[in-house]
Amino acid sequence: MSDGTGSPEVKVGSDLHKLIQQLEKIEFKTDRDLYNYAKILRAIGFELYTRVAFDADMITAILSQYKGKWYTFGLQSKIRAKLVGAHLKAGASAAKVLGLAGVKMYASFVKHFIRPEQEAEAEARKGKGSKKPGFSIGDKPSTGSAGKPGEAGKAA
Repeated sequence: MSDGTGSPEVKVGSDLHKLIQQLEKIEFKTDRDLYNYAKILRAIGFELYTRVAFDADMITAILSQYKGKWYTFGLQSKIRAKLVGAHLKAGASAAKVLGLAGVKMYASFVKHFIRPEQEAEAEARKGKGSKKPGFSIGDKPSTGSAGKPGEAGKAA
């Protein structure tokens, strides 16, 4: 499937292995490639965040049920389980930041490369008609120019 620009449309799936393979296949030749890269990186970040956050909650729940020696209380194992799970939660946050970095990268590309080019094209199109000498319809005569033939010397 193609989007009309010559580069194939990238379908984002939920399989992490496939997403990484799609990311590796991208060659940066067009702006559409950067867009696809950002889209896949966002999907990878979301997938990792979801998996790691879920695993962190699961590990916290499993470890909080641990019944240690007779002298350790149940509350102590719950606190320790939260400490262990917090490390994975931090990793999940890092994966979320990874996905967001892809989105920010593409937004920055648009801001610093695409918009200035679009603005320059608009300025060039806007200035094209006014800089051409010759006959034009709809323009008001400049001051001091004749309005009708034979009125060149009369003041308005």
